[in-house]
Amino acid sequence: MRRARFTSIDLALLAVVGVICGVIFTATWTIYNVSEAIAGPVGARIISYGLWFIGAPLAASLLKKPLSAFLGEFLSALIETLIAPAGGITNVIYGCAQGLASELGYLIFRYKRWDIFSGAIAGALAGIPAVGLDALLFGLIGGPTEMSLWVLAACFSGAIYGALVSSVGLSIRRQ
Repeated sequence: MRRARFTSIDLALLAVVGVICGVIFTATWTIYNVSEAIAGPVGARIISYGLWFIGAPLAASLLKKPLSAFLGEFLSALIETLIAPAGGITNVIYGCAQGLASELGYLIFRYKRWDIFSGAIAGALAGIPAVGLDALLFGLIGGPTEMSLWVLAACFSGAIYGALVSSVGLSIRRQ
């Protein structure tokens, strides 16, 4: 496993990812509320959950270093909290948990794979703690069947958005 050494350019990129994704995270609250009114809670989660997971795969695809996924997600959640505290400090808790789960998407490949597939895995893995925290903090999830449905929705949404932002990050990196 490579050791993470972040240069000043890496830190600047993390800051940019944090701000951009933090703004997107803030806008996602509106997307979630509108889609919930139209498609119900499951549809809203499929549409929006993955948007809250994009900080990790975007940062990782740009930096290609251990801990970049965690830092990208955590910083994005921190910025979201500073911009519009709709979720309050729980945004930072979610960002930390989702960032750690996303980091596993790269760790399982021993930090040697930084492509669309690993981005999709990282995005999908972020769905697990998001649903767990929803259940724990807000009691939003019922029994095992309902919990499985939420996890599938979150992982599906996270995989789609994770793959998309990884492809964007990789294309930016090639420039």
